[in-house]
Amino acid sequence: MFRSSSALYAHIPCPVLPLCRLPHCLFSHGQQHQFQRPVERPVRKRQIANSASATSSCVNTGKESDSSRLSTIKSAKGKNNSLAFRATAKRDVPATESSTLPTTLKRVRQQVSPPSKPTKSTIATSSLTASEDGAKDSSVVYILPVTPHPPALHSQRLQLATALAKALRDNRLSMTPNNAASAKELEIASRTTSLTYANTMKQHIFSLSKKGNQPEKVANEAKEVPTERILEFLPQFIHKEWQLEENKYMISLPSERDIDEARVAAASGYEICDRCTRYFMVGADGQAECVHHWGKPYRVKGSDKRFSCCGEMEGMTAGCRTSSKHVFRITHYPRLAVMIPFRTAASGDKFPAAVALDCEMGYTTLGTELIRLTILEFPSNKVLYDSLVKPIGDVIDLNTQYSGVTSVDEPGIPTFDAAMKTVLENYIGSETILIGHGLENDLAVMRLCHQKVIDTSILFPLDNPELVSRGYKRSLKSLASSWLQRDIQVCSRSSAVVRSTTVEVVSKSGGAGSESAVPSSVGAPEAFTLKQEGHDSIEDAKAAADLVALKAKFMLALQDQKRAAATC
Repeated sequence: MFRSSSALYAHIPCPVLPLCRLPHCLFSHGQQHQFQRPVERPVRKRQIANSASATSSCVNTGKESDSSRLSTIKSAKGKNNSLAFRATAKRDVPATESSTLPTTLKRVRQQVSPPSKPTKSTIATSSLTASEDGAKDSSVVYILPVTPHPPALHSQRLQLATALAKALRDNRLSMTPNNAASAKELEIASRTTSLTYANTMKQHIFSLSKKGNQPEKVANEAKEVPTERILEFLPQFIHKEWQLEENKYMISLPSERDIDEARVAAASGYEICDRCTRYFMVGADGQAECVHHWGKPYRVKGSDKRFSCCGEMEGMTAGCRTSSKHVFRITHYPRLAVMIPFRTAASGDKFPAAVALDCEMGYTTLGTELIRLTILEFPSNKVLYDSLVKPIGDVIDLNTQYSGVTSVDEPGIPTFDAAMKTVLENYIGSETILIGHGLENDLAVMRLCHQKVIDTSILFPLDNPELVSRGYKRSLKSLASSWLQRDIQVCSRSSAVVRSTTVEVVSKSGGAGSESAVPSSVGAPEAFTLKQEGHDSIEDAKAAADLVALKAKFMLALQDQKRAAATC
């Protein structure tokens, strides 16, 4: 501030008293203006001249330094003077600088280093290291700050750190992959530049694929896990209610009101064909033929989608197969209850703790119905029940290319009610854990409401979250090939394999004490006619059971390793 020669405002008290810090205020401060007297100027200059550390930057500043104000405060008299600048002195001068010379206060303040405190990145790294020892993993990957500047943009760092966490999770190299990825990314970002950061991260992610062991190898190298331990660990794989709802499982039996509404809606008799997507009247004659592709479309990299049945590109023609009848599929549970009512399993201790099952379905006048049912004991894979089932409605198409069943008209094949009665009385109870792939479809055709389910399509999801959110799932054939190194669902099986499987089923079913499973009137295994193509329900049920057992062994092996490390 400049000095006021006329003192126009000297009679007005300063509006910011007692906190005014201006050396030459225009307003009145009372006795506080004593420090503005020119008598003290030679003292300030003499102190600067006598100081060994004085520089030219401190001589002709045109302003009073903090040291002069402090010396003036000490020499000034009056209560108002001490109260006005006491807070200022505490804020401007640290406790460690009070003993230094007033003239060297600024230079000392620049040279004194701040107290040593752990930086933000150090705290984060230490917490990540601690979390790796046994704490819970974070839900997301965090990008930690790098000093003095990061080597890449935040978006690029987040993308590479997320890929690193995925590699750690897929290769089973860390129990807390998100935290470990954040710590490793911070380490690489701290020692690399903008030119080498991305390449270093990619090389590290690629190297993890060589270090990771396959889950089946880890489980096989571990000691043999007893069946009791697997069964004790199995309930941890049971899906939650919200998972079942997301995957279209029935949580509770449909109410009578919903069933009545569905009965009214289905009174018209029109359905949508599951193959050619045309409306048709169920059971009516003289309708248009059903032209369709029985295979599924697939995409080869760099080309358009083609159908697996004929190799034709999607959209070129209506189909490669022509059928005289249309078929339909119903997924609405109240409508399914209109045709065949749902039921629940009974409670008791005589039922197995867990079973693996697989169903084959065919098209009838009631939609899709059960035509073959297989139940295996878990984890021994002993065949408990395997039989063809005679559907309630009239058969339209047995879907042989997938089910492998060519006929259900042979004598001795149990009806749907007889087969379900045998299964619910001997093999499936309310506490029995059901294992399979896509069990929502199997339970729908069995008309069974059950919540203790382990579905391998949910237990082994796709790696792409976007595809998972859109409802895509890995097929059982893909899971068996990648995890079990086993080829299933091949289209060329010899008839000898089919007949031997049937003989084994007949002998074991007869010894199990289930007369309704394989009636005594059936004298030869050839009564159950299976074609040399399609899916084998025993093979599929074994694959699902082995996948769950493999994951259980792997998780138990990890627990043992972690417990051994904690003990050491």
